[in-house]
Amino acid sequence: MQMLIKKHIARRRFLQGMGGSILALPLLEANSAPTSLLPPKRITATGIFYGLVPENFHPQDTGKKFQSPLLLKPLDALREHYTVFSGLDHNLTGGHNATKFFLSGIPTNQSKGYTEANISIDQKAANFVGTRTRYPSLTLDADRGNEHTLSWTNNGNTIHPIRSLEKLFQMLFRKDNGAVQKQHQKALTEKQSILDLVKGQADIFKQKLGYTDTEKLDQYFTSVREFEKRIEQSTLWLNREKPNTKYTLAAGVDSLTLKDRTPLFYDLMVLALQTDSTRVISLAFTNLGKENGGLQGVEQGYHTLSHHGQVKTAIDELSIIETFHMTQFSRFLTKLKNVIEPNGTTLLDNTMALMGSGMSNANSHSNRDLPILLAGGGFRHGEHKHYARFAKQSTPLCNLYLTMLQNFGLEIDQYNTSSGTLSGFEKIS
Repeated sequence: MQMLIKKHIARRRFLQGMGGSILALPLLEANSAPTSLLPPKRITATGIFYGLVPENFHPQDTGKKFQSPLLLKPLDALREHYTVFSGLDHNLTGGHNATKFFLSGIPTNQSKGYTEANISIDQKAANFVGTRTRYPSLTLDADRGNEHTLSWTNNGNTIHPIRSLEKLFQMLFRKDNGAVQKQHQKALTEKQSILDLVKGQADIFKQKLGYTDTEKLDQYFTSVREFEKRIEQSTLWLNREKPNTKYTLAAGVDSLTLKDRTPLFYDLMVLALQTDSTRVISLAFTNLGKENGGLQGVEQGYHTLSHHGQVKTAIDELSIIETFHMTQFSRFLTKLKNVIEPNGTTLLDNTMALMGSGMSNANSHSNRDLPILLAGGGFRHGEHKHYARFAKQSTPLCNLYLTMLQNFGLEIDQYNTSSGTLSGFEKIS
């Protein structure tokens, strides 16, 4: 029996590996949606693995008249378009390991008992979008060598992220000729055949298994069903035209430093949302990569700097990195704001753009009182909201996520560890 389960696990890993390749298939037409319809809601989530120095992120005052600390200064021109939060977290410990669950709030080893394991907010939203866009979601990671991920499926599997700008551009805009399309169709057919074979064998095995092994096999079937959805999605959009763009990428972009690659990731994110190629995107930042990301003034490694020990020179270097991330996020929001939708609203008005981390203070490995900022999406912004200042404990970050998901269109009253929606955070009527 152990041999059977090991074989199933090996097959499941093989299928997950194939699942990564499925994500590399095409995207959606620019003019597919009737202009008479209201623009769709979108969600983006940017996660910083090493957190943000708390005193440089959280304002001292609440309300609209807060003074911007160092890391919010790059967003001053967008002040009326974002809300900064204090007192929200997932009530987790675990330091760096817990940052992987920034978008879900539930570690994989604590997910039993939840209907959808530790599904992340982006994948919950992606499941709601379904086949309406060429890609239900795009999971991106600007680090080329790290295994860090923010996105989790409804049975607790990680989503293999796209790390290559060239690959992302190809997915969004590069049109395949007839021969390439036939190859894609053949590959999809072969993958479906493999799934059918594996499912047939598993159905036979299931009749002979005990409770524990049956439970493991059911988890495996969930993985298979997720993979089947990806095949169906790819098949549906295979012969549809991709949008046109004048945007180009220079040769060798994937060999550039983080400083030069980051704005390109954000540019492609804007284009992906603007063309309705997807409505859900996550972007993870972990390490700086070669030459300390090309950031002038940064001499030590990012991880080393995050454990600054209150040494001023280390904090100053760390601030260069964190200010860079906030400046690039501000640039992203500005680009969203400058895109006018068919009904006269802006892309930012219709995009909930989350920025934050599953770690608050990397120096002490704290995962409490997380740095959270949400821009756009049709909410009333322009404030610093502190949800633990007059309470004995923090408020679940999943309350904010539930609020976002409802705004996205989901008719749900519970998401992971939420205790309700986020009080006092309202949509524009």
